[in-house]
Amino acid sequence: MHTNSLHKRKFRILLMNLGYGTGLDGSLKSYLTQWYRYFYTPQRIIRQVRQSIYALLNREHPDLCCFVEIHHKQGFVPHPHAYTSHINNKYGRFSWLRHIPFFRDNCNGFFSQHPLQFTKHYFTNGTKKLIYEIDTGNGFSLLLAHFSLNRSVRALQFAELRSMIGGRENVIVCGDFNVFRGTRELHALAQSCNLKIVNAHSRTFPAAHPAMALDLFLCPKTMEDVSARVLKDIQVSDHLPVMLEIGG
Repeated sequence: MHTNSLHKRKFRILLMNLGYGTGLDGSLKSYLTQWYRYFYTPQRIIRQVRQSIYALLNREHPDLCCFVEIHHKQGFVPHPHAYTSHINNKYGRFSWLRHIPFFRDNCNGFFSQHPLQFTKHYFTNGTKKLIYEIDTGNGFSLLLAHFSLNRSVRALQFAELRSMIGGRENVIVCGDFNVFRGTRELHALAQSCNLKIVNAHSRTFPAAHPAMALDLFLCPKTMEDVSARVLKDIQVSDHLPVMLEIGG
């Protein structure tokens, strides 16, 4: 199926960096006064974050929800009405971080309102290695990852993605790219894989005063009728969520 041969209704993909459910808004004040939440987040904050997320999902009705920086033990995934869901430690398969208390619950994950097939891949480079490949059932696959904070490591990860995608035409890439100096870092990846950055100017970080576009979707250039919007009215993390809409 060609990338623009989609159902007539819009297919919606929600991307969120949950900041481990701490509720920090990305302001300097929140980092200075609420940093302890990375070690211990009060249950009332966890409940508030969960309720806000579920309210957003009930309003927007995404078909697929992709999350980075979630805690396995806090139960943000799956949503009560999810059909397919998965959550996994974001570090390497054999990383020692998987066994350290502060890190072992640091995960990425997704859930869907539809039955979907998925596989896991892992970067060779970097600390955060997990890549989800999700078959959306609409003729394309989605790759979800959380990229390195180190620019040189990110470049190696982008090179790995180029090899992984190869000549495939039906691939979407999304995640927290951590391109703090701008999306220019992604031009080589986009050009070589025939992708376009759908929301290159959508500022998502920090949520309190968005200045940088870190949470991005790269879609095939041949994909028609695709758009992305930042959901600015929900602040449960230091990142704002992004909704990709295809077709319709």
